Amino acid sequence: ALTRSLPLAAGGRTSVEIPLTAAGPGLARVDLRLTGPGLTEPAGQSFTLAIQPGTGTLLRREVRTLEPGASLTLSGDLLAEVIPGTGAVTLAASPLSGIDVPALLLALDRYPYGCTEQVVSRALPLLSVNRLAALSQLGLDGTADERVRSAIDRVLSRQDASGAFGLWSAGNAEDLWLTAYATDFLTRAKEKGFAVPPPALILALDRLRNTVANANDVTEGGLDLAYAAYVLARNGRPVMGDLRYLADTKLAAFSTPLARGQIAAALALLGDRTRARTAFEAAVAALKAERDAGTYRADYGSRLRDGAGLIALAAETGIARDAIGPLGTVVGEERTSGRATSTQEQAWMVLAAAELAKDTATDAKETPALALDGAPVAGALYRTFPGAALDTRPVTVTNRGSTPVPISLGISGNPAVPEPAAAKGYTVERSYHRLDGSPADLAQLRQNDRLVVVLKVTEAKASAGRLLLVDRLPAGLEIDNPKLLDADATAGLAWAKSDVKPTHTEFRDDRFVAAYDRDPSQSAFFSVAYTVRAVTPGRYVHPAATIEDMYRPERYGRTAFGTLEVGAAR
Repeated sequence: ALTRSLPLAAGGRTSVEIPLTAAGPGLARVDLRLTGPGLTEPAGQSFTLAIQPGTGTLLRREVRTLEPGASLTLSGDLLAEVIPGTGAVTLAASPLSGIDVPALLLALDRYPYGCTEQVVSRALPLLSVNRLAALSQLGLDGTADERVRSAIDRVLSRQDASGAFGLWSAGNAEDLWLTAYATDFLTRAKEKGFAVPPPALILALDRLRNTVANANDVTEGGLDLAYAAYVLARNGRPVMGDLRYLADTKLAAFSTPLARGQIAAALALLGDRTRARTAFEAAVAALKAERDAGTYRADYGSRLRDGAGLIALAAETGIARDAIGPLGTVVGEERTSGRATSTQEQAWMVLAAAELAKDTATDAKETPALALDGAPVAGALYRTFPGAALDTRPVTVTNRGSTPVPISLGISGNPAVPEPAAAKGYTVERSYHRLDGSPADLAQLRQNDRLVVVLKVTEAKASAGRLLLVDRLPAGLEIDNPKLLDADATAGLAWAKSDVKPTHTEFRDDRFVAAYDRDPSQSAFFSVAYTVRAVTPGRYVHPAATIEDMYRPERYGRTAFGTLEVGAAR
């Protein structure tokens, strides 16, 4: 409770600034009460504030080795760097030490954007995640089925009349690898008993069948061709003749390990296990020889994604199970870099763990002998612990086996200290202007003022990639009507216009989002502008603007955090 005494003359007015500090995220109720000699009864107002951290999510991963007989205690001290109420600690111990399932699921669950690839990547692991642990143990809220149904509806809304799926809408459905990925998800969802409209699935399969039937040769690495053949085989479509021809004469033309693995898995699903084994051996050999250069790939992939995908396919089909160990070594090598992972990599790593969990005999033989707070753990150990739970009751993990066990710990939450500006492949700059194009003085900002926000992105040399530009708004601003932008806000900002246009934009309550499909022929810098209005007087944290390559997330840029003050209306 905070009490202020203010003199107020008859007919006069005054204002008061009341500082509020939140202990953590959530809803805060504020009650204002006025009392005084001139009031016959107290007057006032009550309202609710949504408290949301504006500093982004910190994700850090570390691996600790637990020697035989040793114990590790997890407590709230692990979250000393994050804002109270926002943190969680994930724990993973399994035969595949590089695949820390709870941290991967948490990252997917918190990913706030939704192109078709991201929608599928978030939902696909939920189809089989119950093989790994209870949803509550993994830090999920128990609504997996509803999330899958919502993803099905969203994906189907982006299917065009040809059966193909677009990245952001049905109007740009030219990515056949993405169509295969979406159809794979719908197929697996149907197998799990979810309602998938038959006409939509048939239309998608027909689109993939046309791709395979009309392919006179393997072009551009055959990425979409291999995935299409696999999805068709999973649905029992007659593609055996095409598969045998591709495996016998064109296998070397498939440029990625995953593509070769999908040809192998398709052959296995249709019964030709001899050719399947040969093709899968070629896929494993290609993965071992490959080194990830961090370059753009049209199939959203990487060496890490391909390794996890091959593990999932090998376990799913039962071919080349002896290759799972070497494949796990490759995944572990890629994970030691500590780089951020994409939604595609995260989804396939969870799928790999889920497929391996089906083989309970192998799990029992290979899984570490661990105890959690003294209770033996059956199978792999995957847990998520909210920070508040660890503050109340620390958790102890003990190695009861005879060999050392690698334990993966994930730390997530909103950092207590805002991250500084960064330029890791991209530089992003943010500036504010009046509607006539003149620079705006944010120190003089008043309620109801309209401004134009200009975001400029620069890289040393234009390169291919799928980028996401995000500008999070301080609480005192809101996005103005985006339809007004071209009409009255760019007349004085001709210099801010760019030939590089976003493929998708979103005007949310708390942020502006623009997606770009970058091409090396484009300019090395581009910009975008949108309008905002100052709505609420006060002093606010000004979150950073960020740019990120969605499928090479180690390439990013970020402005500094700041503060913004909105004064009372003039």
